[in-house]
Amino acid sequence: MMELAVRNLLRRRTRSIFTLLGVAAAVAILACLAAFGQGYQRGLSQELDNMGMQMMLVPMGCPFDAAARVLKGKTLDVSLPMTALDAARSDKDVQIAAPLLMAALPRPSEGRTDLWVGVDESIRPLKPWWKLTSGSTWFTDDHSVILGAEAASTELRRVGDTLFSPEANRSFRVSGILERSGTSDDSLFFIPMHAAQEMFHQSGRLTAVAIRLRDPEQITGVSTRLQNTPGAQVVTMTEMMGTFLNLVGAVRTLVLAIAIVAITISTLSVFNTMLSAVLERTSELGVMRAVGASRSQIFRLLAIESILMTAVGSAAGLLLAVVAGRMVGRVVKNFVPLPPSESLLAVSGILALQCIALGVGVGLIAGIYPAWQASRLTPAQALRVE
Repeated sequence: MMELAVRNLLRRRTRSIFTLLGVAAAVAILACLAAFGQGYQRGLSQELDNMGMQMMLVPMGCPFDAAARVLKGKTLDVSLPMTALDAARSDKDVQIAAPLLMAALPRPSEGRTDLWVGVDESIRPLKPWWKLTSGSTWFTDDHSVILGAEAASTELRRVGDTLFSPEANRSFRVSGILERSGTSDDSLFFIPMHAAQEMFHQSGRLTAVAIRLRDPEQITGVSTRLQNTPGAQVVTMTEMMGTFLNLVGAVRTLVLAIAIVAITISTLSVFNTMLSAVLERTSELGVMRAVGASRSQIFRLLAIESILMTAVGSAAGLLLAVVAGRMVGRVVKNFVPLPPSESLLAVSGILALQCIALGVGVGLIAGIYPAWQASRLTPAQALRVE
């Protein structure tokens, strides 16, 4: 019966192919949506865990936007007083409080903007992915600079070279170059905190303070105490992840509605295809009944055709989701907050089975009525059609 079902579908190849493509498109949309949700949550959680911090002190304003900009290596329009760093370091439950000062230097003649970051030794435990290339050292004085891999490539500099910034009218010696990490650090220029404050006229000011706790379970108490720091506010990594997932969830709801519409349209398309097949094959089905085919056999034949078409369409949709996943992920990264460095789409085996099951369900639902109609045909009806 399976072989007969396949031959029947191939008799109207164009119609079957277009119906199959409709199912594939709907399943691909749904698979990408589900895979994106899983991939983004996993990637965001891993990204925040890898940073080795539990909270940040940022200037007053929108804390989540400020924290996200700092984590992705972007500047802020406002700053923190140094007293915020003192408050964090004096808290008994804070293990590391690392100051950050970020400033952008536009280079219009070259069509780019360089981002310089002032740091001190305390930042290193919070950057576990940092690896210095051979011959590199940490800052030796206020005229030292450590370049990200991309920044070093752009500037054509190696360890020991002199780097002159015409915009700041200041020369540095390249004391170190970071190995490529795939993070925003690759394109940054790192200099000692004191040098950054002097260079950008931000004496006594910071962009943010990254904090690691001795015991992460003390996060509530530390957050409550540091919330009283003048000119600063606290944002925890857990709060950031929850907020970003909620924002993305709202967009996913909209896209899910689109996916449901696409699945509904594909179901109607399968229904129309199968009903048309029954009408076209009335004589053939009547003859099958005349030579001994039972109503249940006719019903099963049409149901198998419908399920087979949607199952193949679902498999094609999954393949499309996997193939187009990387391209879709690159586009989506431009619109989500704090996108992780790895792929946003995670098509798991469970998700693949769910999509196949959905396709089979669509085929079953769309094929029930046409199959029932076909099973009711009699030889007498076939003769009347002739």
